Amino acid sequence: MDKRVFIAAGMSVLILVAWSYIFPPPKPPERPVAPPPEQVEEVERQAPQEPDVRPLPEPDIPEEAAEPIQEEQARQVVVDNGVFVLTLTNRGGVATSWKLNDDTTGNEPLELLPAVDEDRALTLGIELDDASLTQALNEALYRVERLSVGGGERIEFTWADGRGVEARKRLTFHDGSYLVDLDVEVTDRGRRLPTRLLLGPGFGEQDLEDKGTYYYEAVIWNASGQVTHRKKGKIDEEPDGLSGGIRWAGLEDQYFAALVVPGEPETQIRWRSVELAVAARGDEEKKEPAGYPIVAVSVPQSGAQLYFGPKKYTLLESLGGELEKSVWFSSSAALAWISRGIFFGLLWIHDHTVGNYGLAIIACTFLLRLLLFPVNQYSMVSMKKTQLQMQRLQPKIKSIKNKYKKKDAETRAKMNQEMMDLYKREGVNPMGGITGCLPLVAQIPILMAFYFMLTVAVELRGAPFFGWIKDLSVADPVYITPLLMGATMFLQQKMAMSKVKDPVQQQQQKFMMIMPFVFTWICIQMPAGMVLYWFVNNVLGIGQQWLVNRHTTRLEAAQQKA
Repeated sequence: MDKRVFIAAGMSVLILVAWSYIFPPPKPPERPVAPPPEQVEEVERQAPQEPDVRPLPEPDIPEEAAEPIQEEQARQVVVDNGVFVLTLTNRGGVATSWKLNDDTTGNEPLELLPAVDEDRALTLGIELDDASLTQALNEALYRVERLSVGGGERIEFTWADGRGVEARKRLTFHDGSYLVDLDVEVTDRGRRLPTRLLLGPGFGEQDLEDKGTYYYEAVIWNASGQVTHRKKGKIDEEPDGLSGGIRWAGLEDQYFAALVVPGEPETQIRWRSVELAVAARGDEEKKEPAGYPIVAVSVPQSGAQLYFGPKKYTLLESLGGELEKSVWFSSSAALAWISRGIFFGLLWIHDHTVGNYGLAIIACTFLLRLLLFPVNQYSMVSMKKTQLQMQRLQPKIKSIKNKYKKKDAETRAKMNQEMMDLYKREGVNPMGGITGCLPLVAQIPILMAFYFMLTVAVELRGAPFFGWIKDLSVADPVYITPLLMGATMFLQQKMAMSKVKDPVQQQQQKFMMIMPFVFTWICIQMPAGMVLYWFVNNVLGIGQQWLVNRHTTRLEAAQQKA
């Protein structure tokens, strides 16, 4: 009995040993490797207050997302495609400098991006609805790959946290082109997240010491063909932004634009302003804090295009997508149509005849004056004739006024009636001076259109005239053209009011003589191209006033003989 018990126990032990050898127990799960300290801090900062209950997608996590993808240190990437030199950093994959080779400040390529600290630079950065993830993506050190493509190159930024979040940004550059192809993709465990591209903070001619009276910065967008400009200082935060029908959006200044052109119009834009103290490039001293615009444009799965360059109407028109509408000629459709026509006339004169924009402005002014000569002549002759007629009636008018010296209402009514009877008998229209001004008033839209055109035409930026005028888009540095404009304006008014003896008209003349001094002061700050136009217009006006005075002198002599 005892022997059988021992044999049974031995057999049991052998069976258990054999079973453990053939069917070993499962190994306990391996403990996860602790991430680096900075990643631990990031995980703790991003951890939600409540458990994440979002359902996981059906597909398995891609193998490449199982490992972090990043670089060890920050470095710069410089792209030169002939028309611009772009400096990127792998920290956030953002742009820190964007210089235009064909547009200069002094002898240096024009810089479009302000000199903000690298951690504040956001141009080409990424914005998501998750603020913490947005910050992580714009602070991450991306892996950079450079590939040669036909007629250009491609820069690809890639980053992954190893826990399912991955970001890719591809920029394709074409030699000699301002357009850049863009693809942006951010996924969280295989799920694509809505992504917006950032531009800003700030944009424009950063190194120009005196940007002039008409310089501005703005957020701009084209929604279903309607272009909106939201200028700096009037940029309030729009958390919900604008959705649908967005053909392009971005930042602009007087002469340049940074635009995102989504591959699909059903997109979204948001904008806001941030306070920054910015230093000029190469200058250690920062300016006083000011508001700088930021715009975020959603990038669809089909991608987008970027345009960083001058607002040259013909160039933008050739690129399509209604980019030329970023050139603001006027808020009025009628004035914009006139201004655009004058602009094309100026370009044609410059490109086919004189080759100097100053001379082209003079030629364009002469042609406009010639076109309007009949209207001007009628107006000026009509006013001069009214002056002479009123001058001839002065003795009779004075006699009527002496007859009715009382100041009561009844006496004044009788005096006015007798004077109206006098005008009727003599065939004089006392309102002739005013009606003669109406054709001149009709010319105001043309003058305004010319003015608008000269203040937005980037072709005039840096365009010299002669001598001391090196740039027609900025003010005359020695004030010669404003002084000449004021002197010619004074002379023209003096000629227009010559031989006037009517006390009322003499009083008006004294008041009008103040205007040349007022406009001279205004023109000191105006672009030299605009003042040149005004000066030439005055010179031609003096010539026409001489013809009018000569004509009315003959009329006066004929009246005296009669």
